[in-house]
Amino acid sequence: MKRNFVLIVFIIHYNYCINADSTSANRTLAPYNAIVGYASNNVEAYSNGNDSFISDEYSYLYGVFMGIKWQCVEYARRWLFQRKGCSFASVEGAADMWTQLDEVQRVEDKRCFPLRKYPNGSPSRPANESLLIYNRSATSMPYGHVAVIVDVLSDVIRVAEENWDFYYWMGNYSREIPYELISGGYFIRDNYPIIGWMSIIDVQNQTKPLDQMSIGNILKLNGSSPDFVCEKSNAHQHKGLFILSYLCISLVFNL
Repeated sequence: MKRNFVLIVFIIHYNYCINADSTSANRTLAPYNAIVGYASNNVEAYSNGNDSFISDEYSYLYGVFMGIKWQCVEYARRWLFQRKGCSFASVEGAADMWTQLDEVQRVEDKRCFPLRKYPNGSPSRPANESLLIYNRSATSMPYGHVAVIVDVLSDVIRVAEENWDFYYWMGNYSREIPYELISGGYFIRDNYPIIGWMSIIDVQNQTKPLDQMSIGNILKLNGSSPDFVCEKSNAHQHKGLFILSYLCISLVFNL
C-alpha cells in the first residue's frame, strides 16, 4: 500500500519513527493523546493520531525528558524508565539505537548498564524486556521503529509500542509477532526489516521498577536533561582504543 508522507525537518533530531501499515481489523481508532493501552502493569501507551504527524510537544516524567509525544522512542525510553529506572541518550532515529547505544543509565545514580545486542537470526531466543529494533524502510519507516518485548511465547513475541498503529489495544500488549528457529538461529518475522533486539546486562538484578523512594530521589535531582555519563565514558574508551591502536601500528611500521 502506498503512502504519502509529510516530512517535517527539525533543527534538533530527537527520536523519530514513523509507523508501518496496521494489520488490525475491527478495532477502534484512538485520537491523538488518547491512551491506547497499558503494558507491564503500569506503562501507558498513547496514540499519535496518524502516521504523518510529528508533535512539537515533549514528554517528561518526574522532570526527566522522555522524548517527542508520541513517538516509538518516547515509549521505549519511558518503559525503560518506569520498569528499570534507566534512560538513554538522544538518538537520530529508532534504527540508530542499534549503532548509537551501547549502555543505558540509571537515572537515580547515573550507574551504567551495558546492552547486549542480538542480531535477528541469533542463536539466542528472543528475551522478555528487550528492545526490538527495526531498520529504516524508505517509504514506510524512514526512521526505523522500536518496540518493547513484553512477553515471549513458544512461537510469538508480544510487544508494546507507540506509533505503529492507532488502535486501542485488545490486551496488555500492542501486537504479536511470530518467530521461528531455522538452522540454529531465531528469526522474528515481520513485514518490515528487523535488525535485532537489545537486552540490558544486569546479572545482579539491580534495575528495578520505580518506587516512591526512587521517584523522590529523582525529583530531588530537579533536572529534565540527565547528564549521560555512560555515553561520555564510552566515547573516552573508544578514543583510548583508537590511540592504543595507532601506537601499535606506529611501532610496527615505525611511523
